[in-house]
Amino acid sequence: MIKQQVCNRAVMLFAVLFCLSVRAQSELVTINRFVAHESSVPANAGERVGLYLREKVGAPTLEAITEGEVPEGRVVLFVHGNSVPSIPDFDLPYKDYSWMSYLADAGYDTFAMDQSGYGLSPRPMMENPCNMLESDQNILMPESLEEPCSPEYSHALTNSDSDWDEINTLVDYIRELRGVEKVSLVGWSWGGIRTGGYTARHPEKVDKLILYAPGYERNGPSNPPATLPSSGVPMGLQTYDALMNTRWNDRLQCEDQVDADIQPVIWQEIMAFEPYGYAWKPEGVMRVRRGDYWGWNSEYAARVSVPTLIMIGDRDFLLPTVRELYPDLTGTDNKVMAIMECATHFAVWEKTQYRFMQQASREWLESGSVRGAREGIIEIEAMRP
Repeated sequence: MIKQQVCNRAVMLFAVLFCLSVRAQSELVTINRFVAHESSVPANAGERVGLYLREKVGAPTLEAITEGEVPEGRVVLFVHGNSVPSIPDFDLPYKDYSWMSYLADAGYDTFAMDQSGYGLSPRPMMENPCNMLESDQNILMPESLEEPCSPEYSHALTNSDSDWDEINTLVDYIRELRGVEKVSLVGWSWGGIRTGGYTARHPEKVDKLILYAPGYERNGPSNPPATLPSSGVPMGLQTYDALMNTRWNDRLQCEDQVDADIQPVIWQEIMAFEPYGYAWKPEGVMRVRRGDYWGWNSEYAARVSVPTLIMIGDRDFLLPTVRELYPDLTGTDNKVMAIMECATHFAVWEKTQYRFMQQASREWLESGSVRGAREGIIEIEAMRP
């Protein structure tokens, strides 16, 4: 039995929805938009929705664009992974960890999106705590649930096609907004499946590709399952302990690898994009959507023809098959895999390598190289305290 219903949607999105806020800080401008999209997510297929898109750009760059200068080769879209939305990933308000700010300071026009099921983008079927496995429902007892309940929607929420459709809408929106032919993509974790698979299908729209700890299945399916959506539930839950301790801290190997106070900041930022988190549990929980994935395997990796940089941590055991991706990128000779010492799946938040990742992305976007290398596997030493 559900004890309370919270956070009903305050705004219904019709036709074109465009919300804009601008904040200037240290010569950087942040613009938050909702971009109109016709959903292909099975749970709300055909509905007109607004996909959340953040832009961060230097004020001089924005002024130059406004005056008619086309930033070809300097436009980047970040795509998040399987659990955390884009802003805590790529625009963390902690010291100089914001990847978007780093590139914006270097003259790039940066964007980050939330896919359906994440952050401020639509989350159909994710408002009802019954729509998850009983093991996840147990986390909400007794605050929000008195006893287990049956899902009202017994299917996975999204799939590869719906994700690629959303990326395509935002890539086309950005191309038109900035007058460029191509946009560079950065994907973390499961965002690697989305950006890699998208690039294989739309090379004419992608300048360069950066895959950070990407998901990859060499022998995974090329085609969707016979029945969509698959049976199951649309979401699960992740707690602070599961994210920070089980998935991250247990894999740290180097002394002083993580700033002592960064993890509470990360969680606070995650909760800022999780309207149900604190309502369902005093310490907060993060909803994680479930989906059906295909089309990112050796067949499609071979179709990637753009310059591709892969960055992985030497202690990343969450997606161990990622190292198989580099040799499968047979469609491009401009490819580098950087293996980072003292780094886990969450290297973007680790003091040992986050600066390398920022610097390497800039070099790759500018020249298609990392430390002068345009092809090959390189090892990156940790930044020592």
